[in-house]
Amino acid sequence: MRARCSHMVFAAILWTMPCTTAAVVVTNTTELFPITVPEFGIELNWRNSSYAPHSRRKRYISSRDMMALLEYHNLVRSQVFPPAANMEYMVWNEKLARSAESWASQCIWDHGPSHVMRYTGQNLSIITGRYRSVLELVKSWHGEKYSFSYPNRCTGSVCTHYTQMVWASTNKIGCAINRCSNMYVFGATWKQATLLVCNYSIKGNWVGEAPYKTGKPCSACPSIYGGSCNKNQCVTSRPRKKLDRF
Repeated sequence: MRARCSHMVFAAILWTMPCTTAAVVVTNTTELFPITVPEFGIELNWRNSSYAPHSRRKRYISSRDMMALLEYHNLVRSQVFPPAANMEYMVWNEKLARSAESWASQCIWDHGPSHVMRYTGQNLSIITGRYRSVLELVKSWHGEKYSFSYPNRCTGSVCTHYTQMVWASTNKIGCAINRCSNMYVFGATWKQATLLVCNYSIKGNWVGEAPYKTGKPCSACPSIYGGSCNKNQCVTSRPRKKLDRF
């Protein structure tokens, strides 16, 4: 069974809002190295990124994985087709990350906690066996784009992970990774599992709505951005805080 499950990756989506339950520390590395993203043919390198969170608080996710997730999301958002007219640049949010830590610490393969699933989006992914890169856990979300037809048609079993990633007004993300033992997943006990929880604000996937407006990139940005555009995304014209605290 372990060999058969060694390459299994699953993903799920629903909604949750920030939670403040305490979490146990798993990792706190601060090494920052480039990560190659084969499907885009580029390398993510955030060593000098002005959007990198600078917090001394121990966390469930390393700075390297944190920025890999953030930059991967922004890369996907900048390359949607048809092009987006109102795609906002996404930043890391510590409050969302703490709520993701609280839920990831439970090692439950489900969305939650149930009493707070109203205002925030949540993507989940899980893998068994050897864990190599956080991008392994999010590629399945991006892969759903091949089953998505704008504005809101899905020809596959699910497209909502992808549409949450590219929901134009969702401009904050916070994630956590936890390594779980004896985790119950789809009727089986996984002896070794790596769970990723990503929380988003504002939540996307409103029934019947498109994830973004189509048109020339940045031609329909909200007024708060002052008309500034970078890599097909709406950005603020003034320097942004290095750590958004929601």
